[in-house]
Amino acid sequence: MLERLEVRNYVLISSLVLEMRGGFSVITGETGSGKSILLGALGLILGERARADIVREGEKEAVVNALFSYERNSRVEAFLKEHELEDEELSLSIQRVVRANGRSICNINGLNVTRELLEELGGYLVDVSSQHAHQSLLRADGQRHVLDTYSLSAEERLRYTEAYQKRRECENELSSLKSEQEKREGELDYISFCLKEIEKANLTEGEDEVLSEELKRISSSEFLAQQVSDAQQSLRGGMESGAIDELSRAVSSLKKAFSKDESLKELSARLESASIEIEDISDSLRDYLSSLTFSESELEEKSARLALLQRLKKKYGPSLENVIEKGEKYREEIEAYESFEERTAEAERRLAEAQKNLDIECDNIHRRRVEGAERLERETLENLKLLGMVNASFRIAVEPSRPSMSGPDTITFLIAANRGEKEGPLSQVASGGELSRVMLALKCALTVSDEVDTLLFDEVDAGIGGQVASCVAERLEALGRNHQVIAITHLAQIAAKADDHFTVTKSVENERTFSNISRISGSERVTEIARLLSGDCEKISLDHARRMLRR
Repeated sequence: MLERLEVRNYVLISSLVLEMRGGFSVITGETGSGKSILLGALGLILGERARADIVREGEKEAVVNALFSYERNSRVEAFLKEHELEDEELSLSIQRVVRANGRSICNINGLNVTRELLEELGGYLVDVSSQHAHQSLLRADGQRHVLDTYSLSAEERLRYTEAYQKRRECENELSSLKSEQEKREGELDYISFCLKEIEKANLTEGEDEVLSEELKRISSSEFLAQQVSDAQQSLRGGMESGAIDELSRAVSSLKKAFSKDESLKELSARLESASIEIEDISDSLRDYLSSLTFSESELEEKSARLALLQRLKKKYGPSLENVIEKGEKYREEIEAYESFEERTAEAERRLAEAQKNLDIECDNIHRRRVEGAERLERETLENLKLLGMVNASFRIAVEPSRPSMSGPDTITFLIAANRGEKEGPLSQVASGGELSRVMLALKCALTVSDEVDTLLFDEVDAGIGGQVASCVAERLEALGRNHQVIAITHLAQIAAKADDHFTVTKSVENERTFSNISRISGSERVTEIARLLSGDCEKISLDHARRMLRR
């Protein structure tokens, strides 16, 4: 419930504080006095978009503060807990600051939030019925929302939404699989060719580096053979003795000397070890020379192999390891394609199960809507009769249609305002005044199921008067027993029924125009009711106003 509204520097409002109570309250005032401005300020609190031109001329910013109370286990409490904005005292403060440059700040219980979040919360706090809201009632989604609010529990709506989303997810999965399969079919020949090419090469990591070294060695084989041969010749000798023979003689001589002098023992051992090592080197050089023998065909074969590896690296690389990895990837893609049939069958099974669950929820939603439509028709018709539309007919058509996020039905409100008229869609046959009464009749029917505490009616009295206006006033008064009802009105019959009465006035001070609002009672209220009745404050109007207030 709205407890307090503070407005500063908003259009014509310099500063005002509005203390609100429960029950039925009205706001009246001359045309142009600022009633719509007050409604706009409240709209900011409910998350509407802000414009820079709402900031009062000469000021830096407009500020609107509101204080609400709410009950435990309500949608408001659940929302605040979900977003970690709750207050232990079940109190909700909202601030909206609009700067002259158009920037806007939204604050809930001391924490800055997005406008979208504030707008969502606003839908739980205040239900606004205005000419704009009447327009929403003309749309199919607005009519569906009214019926669903009346007919469906939150759990039923949630179950349907989850079932619909699950079916859509399964549809998307199956569609994606089939699309991927079609795409892969076109690529399969190419992927298979590439894999065959890579597998045929029988690649080994590092093979290209080994081949490069081998070809480098082969291309230098003559030089290598000459140098290694010279080295071996120096070690083994030819016609003359070589280094090994000389070392052998040196070893023999040192051994003889060692027999006479023990201090030569270590040197003798070291020389003998060196002799053995050099002889082993000579044998290795001989083996190396043997390995240098190659055929022309071997050179061609290795060159062709390296050329193949270089081509594969250029095509799939840049490294041989990358080529091998690409082959593994192609193999996995082919295996995945081969499993498409199995994966598609599983996706189709899940879709069938999701469709079955959705069908169950569709049947339940449709049944509940049909049942709810019948009850809402009866209650709305009863209220319309009380509102002076005694010969009206009202029907809610619930026609099965393709399931969507909002349900499996097309909802249409049908009305014939007078006896003998052809029944037609509300959007085509209802006048402005009739729309106002239909809106109020629906609000009265939704009293129990509507969880929003505060109901604001702006211009609900448009196009009506006389006895019908009195009936509208009685219904608003009845709504006020279960809700906080605020009505902006020009009709005395409605204003006289209110528990609280506020007037909006406009004044000029120092060449500046100001709008203000104040609670009135006693003689002030009598005077205002008289003004609404006849536009003047003559004795007859004042007497009539007093009688209306005594009822």
